[in-house]
Amino acid sequence: MTSEDGDSPGAVRRRSALLPAVVAFVLVAAVFATSGIIRGTYPFGSLSRSTNDLGTQYIPFFAHLWDVLHGRAQGDLLFNWQSAFGVGFLADFGVDLGSPLSLLVGLFPRDRIDLAVYVITTLKLSLAAAAMAALLMKMRPGPRWVAAMLGVSYGVCGWALDDGSYVPMWLDGLIALPMFFLVAEWSLRRTNRLLSVLVVGLFWLSNFYTAYMATIAGGLYLLARVLTSDLRWSLRLRAIVRHGISFVLGMALVAPILLPIITTNRAATPSPSGIFRPSTLDIYLSRLLPLTEGVGRTASLYVGTVALLLALTMPFNKFVPWRTKIVWVITTVLVAWSFRWAPTQHFWHAFDTPNGSQYREAFVLCGVIVVVAWVSVANKLPGPIALLGGAALLVLIVVLANGSPLLTDHSLTVLIVSGAVTLVAFGIIWTLRRFPRTRRVKWPVVAAFAVLLVVVAMETTWTAVITDQYRGKVLGASAAPWDDKQQARYDALRAAGRWPEYRTEPGTSITPNDPMLLGGQGAGLYSSLLPHSLNETLTDLGFGWSGYGRASHTLDNPVTDAIFSVGARMRLVGSGDPSITRSEAPPLVTVRRRLGAAIAVDTNAPNAYAVQERLLGSTVYEVPKYKGTRFETGDVKLVAACTPGTSAYLFMPRVGGRARLADGRWHELSATRRPGINTNSAMIGLGSVPKTGVVLIELNFGDDPQGIPPTNAIGCLNTEALAKVVRRLRASGATDVEAGGHSLHATLRPGSTGYAVVSIPKIEGWTCSVGGGKAQVPRDYGGLIAVPLTGTADRIDCTFVPPGLRRGLAIGAAAAVITLGLVLIGAVRRRRRAAS
Repeated sequence: MTSEDGDSPGAVRRRSALLPAVVAFVLVAAVFATSGIIRGTYPFGSLSRSTNDLGTQYIPFFAHLWDVLHGRAQGDLLFNWQSAFGVGFLADFGVDLGSPLSLLVGLFPRDRIDLAVYVITTLKLSLAAAAMAALLMKMRPGPRWVAAMLGVSYGVCGWALDDGSYVPMWLDGLIALPMFFLVAEWSLRRTNRLLSVLVVGLFWLSNFYTAYMATIAGGLYLLARVLTSDLRWSLRLRAIVRHGISFVLGMALVAPILLPIITTNRAATPSPSGIFRPSTLDIYLSRLLPLTEGVGRTASLYVGTVALLLALTMPFNKFVPWRTKIVWVITTVLVAWSFRWAPTQHFWHAFDTPNGSQYREAFVLCGVIVVVAWVSVANKLPGPIALLGGAALLVLIVVLANGSPLLTDHSLTVLIVSGAVTLVAFGIIWTLRRFPRTRRVKWPVVAAFAVLLVVVAMETTWTAVITDQYRGKVLGASAAPWDDKQQARYDALRAAGRWPEYRTEPGTSITPNDPMLLGGQGAGLYSSLLPHSLNETLTDLGFGWSGYGRASHTLDNPVTDAIFSVGARMRLVGSGDPSITRSEAPPLVTVRRRLGAAIAVDTNAPNAYAVQERLLGSTVYEVPKYKGTRFETGDVKLVAACTPGTSAYLFMPRVGGRARLADGRWHELSATRRPGINTNSAMIGLGSVPKTGVVLIELNFGDDPQGIPPTNAIGCLNTEALAKVVRRLRASGATDVEAGGHSLHATLRPGSTGYAVVSIPKIEGWTCSVGGGKAQVPRDYGGLIAVPLTGTADRIDCTFVPPGLRRGLAIGAAAAVITLGLVLIGAVRRRRRAAS
């Protein structure tokens, strides 16, 4: 069967679905770009978009991916040599960079990573809009321009603007939601089995976190469609089973990524779960309205006045069957209610209530509202009664939301204007289509839809501007776009680096992820998957951190530099210019005749100096007793005695404020303990001990002084003794070290006995062999890798394989075989039916 122009009905349907998708794609890109132009944010102005984690975490990760793609990284997709002295990378890749769109970063120059992330963000928003428009046309044929308009409303919904646009990987969930709804449609129609599995796998690969939320929503959508379907119950049950099989196989296909993420997450530094406090009803409902903003504190539910009004007409639209009305009203109410009850909120967030942005699943309700709007218009455009009923519900929402502090000066004005235009436009269209004489008159209908598209575009653009403006005031920019200063630092680090002969420490002056952003190999890493064992090791050694221990910071200390083979360090001087300081460093692999005994760490008075000496293998510090005097101002003076000429250090991990040595330069102590913020101070160098040998330290506290340890706070470093230790380690250490993407090979001096200590964190996944022998799990030496030597071998080889990868590959291979088997069986059955 063909249409009049010779095309098949399927081709006609595909074309009718393609146009709304293309329109929605283009309009969303235009809205997002226009809002940036108005605000003057990058790349259209000087204001940085890099608020919060976008600048400190995600852009550095994209920069590292660029380096991996171009062969400039120290590491590969499995391992990252540059951050935290060496950690796995596959799990971080799966969490932050799993989307195939992330690979587009490789097409941009290295100094345009910010632009690449902006383009990828825009593409994701546009693809979400296009996917929603295509879904609506697949769900039930209807007015194409309404489908395009609703696609735009979804693509720049409140959640996309408020949360997703600054956390790019979450936007994969925005695309996944309509695609998973589409998988449900395919399940009902018993088509596209292979494509269903691939779609599920693609989005679970892209971002498992929001894919989990979209999967729940996809199940709810299928249930609603099953309950409103006219199919026999046997076919409905088969659709549910088919849907479940598609998701199980799709998730199993990407097990090589999912299992390493799960395994790494279990070993990651924990952060306390947030306490869910549902927002009041007025605040909750106000987020449905335009020009409101809560910066992650409330559910971002805005989908535009037009889409919201159309969804509210559905219960009153006489052309929508009663069963359909009841099912979709109940579905919408239950989803909205689930955002306000702690147990269901816990469930939406994979049983881990987040600390910030507590309504991360809000895009689900945005999608459901858009679908309900389509249910109302797809059967037949709502008439006057339905429009007035929807308007009455909208007025009720406004009344209940009145008094919300999130409403801005023009929220109600925009709402009234958009609502009035919508009512008039649909009233005109309904009137023209009611009478035979005017039914064929097209231009007023086209004009009305065009006006509505303009209204949607203008309202969402204004809302995007307000959202970004408020976010900038509350959070501020965490990092500036790439500029000449960052380029100078990047160039300086590349010139100084001689990896793996020694590490080049870039510091953490811009972000905790400076080793990925600027280059080098340092202590810095900001990741929710930072290993807990590594955090403990660095904390015991005197390193500082932020973000509940998930963001490690550099430590400018010659002893830890020797421990971790840091031979060059970048410091910023003047107005931020890079200055490279070089020092003699032991090789990455040193040989110790014996390993020192473990040191019990006292949490009330941690002795980082003793921990450093144990890993160094020699005594280089004096740790004197001290007396403290507290003044009425809250300030404190500590007095101790050390050998003149030694270097004084102070370690008070739980103290925030500043410290100095005898009227010298102030140094910051960054510890903070308050709700939402948890940081630890690093050990700080205060200067040289004077000839008198008296160490007088002044402490100035910004807040109430807490956490001053009774002992072990002061250490005096003998730099000459340290230099001797370094020379000894260089003389006995490896003569040659080679580092692959996720492996390390060291040539030792003949007859080496004892232990080869590798300056790499001992995390799960490492195996090492001696002299080409059997690979075994190495020993843990104070958080570092230690390999027993036999005295006859002159080489060690270590390889890292992400935990869970091998098992994931097996599961993925099995899922691929089962999927192909099901596809082949289905093809054979169809061929037999066609033959008979």
